[in-house]
Amino acid sequence: MNRHPILTILMAVAGVILLLPGLCAVGFIIASGLRNPNPVIFTIWAISFLIALGGIALLRMAFQKPPGPRPQ
Repeated sequence: MNRHPILTILMAVAGVILLLPGLCAVGFIIASGLRNPNPVIFTIWAISFLIALGGIALLRMAFQKPPGPRPQ
């Protein structure tokens, strides 16, 4: 069973978009040098990384071969 190519493209685009908050968080971590750690900022970074993990999972699903039909 094949997946429609447009669905694969949409999943890949959505996955890349979901990666962006994690990349921005990494950039801010590098830029700030972790000076004056604030728990609120760490919470925002953690949420950003969780969103990025969702993007990684979506990209992985987009480029894996879909499972075949189930035997009955």
